Amino acid sequence: MRRIDPFSPLSLMMAFFVGGVLLPLYPFLNQEDGFSQFWRFDFSDQLSAALQAVFGYGFAMLCFAIAYLAVLGGRASLRAPTRIVSCLGFKSRRLPLSFYVIGGVATAGLLLTIHLQGGFEEVLVAASDRTRASAGMNFIILLQNSYLSVGLAWALMLTNRQKPASPKSVLLFLIYFLASVAIIALQGAKATIFVYILALALVWHYRVRRFSAWKLLFFGILLFVLLMIYHVIKQEYLVLGHFAFTAYGDTVVSAFLKFLFLQFTGNMMQLQTMAVLMDAMPKQMQFEYGQTLLMIFLIWIPSVWYPAKPLTAPGIFTMAFWPAAWLNEGTTLPPGFFGEMYMNFGWFGLLGGGLVAGFLYGCSYRAVRARPDCDLTLGRHALFVSLLLHYFRGEVASVTVLFLTIYVPFWLTIKLSATRLRVTPAAS
Repeated sequence: MRRIDPFSPLSLMMAFFVGGVLLPLYPFLNQEDGFSQFWRFDFSDQLSAALQAVFGYGFAMLCFAIAYLAVLGGRASLRAPTRIVSCLGFKSRRLPLSFYVIGGVATAGLLLTIHLQGGFEEVLVAASDRTRASAGMNFIILLQNSYLSVGLAWALMLTNRQKPASPKSVLLFLIYFLASVAIIALQGAKATIFVYILALALVWHYRVRRFSAWKLLFFGILLFVLLMIYHVIKQEYLVLGHFAFTAYGDTVVSAFLKFLFLQFTGNMMQLQTMAVLMDAMPKQMQFEYGQTLLMIFLIWIPSVWYPAKPLTAPGIFTMAFWPAAWLNEGTTLPPGFFGEMYMNFGWFGLLGGGLVAGFLYGCSYRAVRARPDCDLTLGRHALFVSLLLHYFRGEVASVTVLFLTIYVPFWLTIKLSATRLRVTPAAS
């Protein structure tokens, strides 16, 4: 019997469905979750809206699974390695010039950010309110994501089966990894750090040693706790001078555990946001009919050049139901990928969104199973899968921007430096 791959897109999507839709159901109905405390909404029928949301997500998951499995169903080409395919990969352990070039671009973005924000101390303060602090500088700040591109390419080079990595090269990589995480942390973006670490974990999983489902769960919980510690440092200690989460309990431990629960239910809110949409549309909010999806292209245009540029899906969603959160605090609530699909096309959006997402992730997974030694294929898949959670709980435009700002420099690094290898497709 074939073992289930816990890093497969279908396995992860089902886990996110459980964590973001099924687990919050009880605390949501009892108003004990983070959403009910921070994003109050007057439901006409909360129970009915919650059940419709569960059914809607179940329908979307079914569509995702059908398209995903249909793509993987054509296994004839995977069973017998009868042809040779060309792909890009590293042969040498020497760091290529493109690493320094792309890293230099990222460093230029970092230095410009520090200069424009008024110094290093101002950068630390801006990390707690990055939406307003980075206004007008997003493109410059996003240049720093090239550090992640180099880190991903470097990890692929070290794990390429052509030659074993030396202890010195591994040590240099670990130093670079820690330094790049520290720099990215200055952006105040937990999502970017999460994507970086998960992408490297995927490379390890497919190149070095596979994670079991239990190990993946353990390290996932550990990563969540570490990111929350980073969150309280940047959001509370750097801003207030003390840790505000201690108000949640009598002891530091009980308060932090309560904080973790509220943060989990406050970040995995797909049930709640879909319930709001099911309850309120189209009475309080009209369907967008694809307008938010156009932001994939319009988001690249600076607001100075296009003052009438529409809001992204989180902006539209927040302005419709909690306008004060955006106007007073610069905070938005993302509806989730399937929530955005419902915002645009209703139940047809859930159908189409599930089928398209399942097809794309199925194609990516099939390609990496066929060519695991291809650095370009594995790197693209690792990045694409590491963003699956952010698509699921976020929205389309901003997550796609994050993908492209990491993938394009990564692609350039591979194209400029890697040699073309001839790899026999792996048997499934």
